[in-house]
Amino acid sequence: MEEKNITNQTNEVKQTKPAPQAKTAKATKKGNDKDTFADYKAEFKKIVWPARPEVVKKTATVVVTSLIIGAIIFCMDTVFTAGYSAIIGLLG
Repeated sequence: MEEKNITNQTNEVKQTKPAPQAKTAKATKKGNDKDTFADYKAEFKKIVWPARPEVVKKTATVVVTSLIIGAIIFCMDTVFTAGYSAIIGLLG
C-alpha cells in the first residue's frame, strides 16, 4: 500500500510570544511578603461561604451515606466469612 503524505501548502507565519522570564532569587525581596499577604487577604474576602443550613444538610448526607456503606461492608464481610468457614468446614 502507498502512503499519501498530505501537507498544508499555505505559507502561514506563526506568531509566538516570548517565553516569560523566570524569577530569580534577586527579584524576590522582603517587601513583597507584605504584598503577598495582602493578596491572600483580598482573595480570602472573595470566598463565598455556604450558609449554615447547607453545611448541616451536606454533613448529614455524608454521615448517613457513611453509615449505609459501613453497614453494607459489614454485611458482606459477615456473609463472606460465614461462606468461607462453611467451605473450610466441608473440605477440612
